Amino acid sequence: MSERGSSRRDATDDDEDRVRIKKKKKKKRKASRWPMLAVVGGAGALALIVAIWALIKLVGGGGPAQPVTAWERFVTEESEFGFDYPASWKIKAYGLHDKREVDVTGSGASINVKENLTGSLVGDIANAANRGREVEDERLPVAQVHELRRPEQTRTYREEPAVTVMTKFGKARRSLYKNGGKQGYRVTVLMHQTALDVYCECRASDWETLRPAFERVIESLGRGG
Repeated sequence: MSERGSSRRDATDDDEDRVRIKKKKKKKRKASRWPMLAVVGGAGALALIVAIWALIKLVGGGGPAQPVTAWERFVTEESEFGFDYPASWKIKAYGLHDKREVDVTGSGASINVKENLTGSLVGDIANAANRGREVEDERLPVAQVHELRRPEQTRTYREEPAVTVMTKFGKARRSLYKNGGKQGYRVTVLMHQTALDVYCECRASDWETLRPAFERVIESLGRGG
């Protein structure tokens, strides 16, 4: 065999070896991608699970509510009104004279008391129409204001007929309502020159635990002093 023929075969063999080496490297690269993809996919799934858990905790408001055993008294700056509230809950008050608003929040629950002039005006008109005569509760000025300020019924919001309850301001009207996964009381109270819209709300699963506390809040509504 000539040296020239031998050198050609050697060159061909070298080329084939290079091709085989390149193919092996490509296979190794492809094989090495799968563990990395598995790690990235696992981390992504874990992050998604954590995000869903955090969202559930945020929307749900934590664990089940506990019965309220300690109370404090809130009074507005000018003593227009006041009420008892759970001592461990957070409270925030803002607004101006005749337009006060108070938010009280607990674990998955809230109390909102908002003062307005509209309710008082409607109440005065209804009282004038009654001419000071004794009327059944359904015709009381506060009952008419309560119906006037009733939220619109929607697919998620449903409200039961109102009943009369006593506060330190006198007779008020209270309705039980459900709104999605929430349940609560809507209350209307007439004061001397203004009225109060009150919402006490919690998760439906906590209703029986917090209902007595909400009823105490409502009954305690009265003059700040």
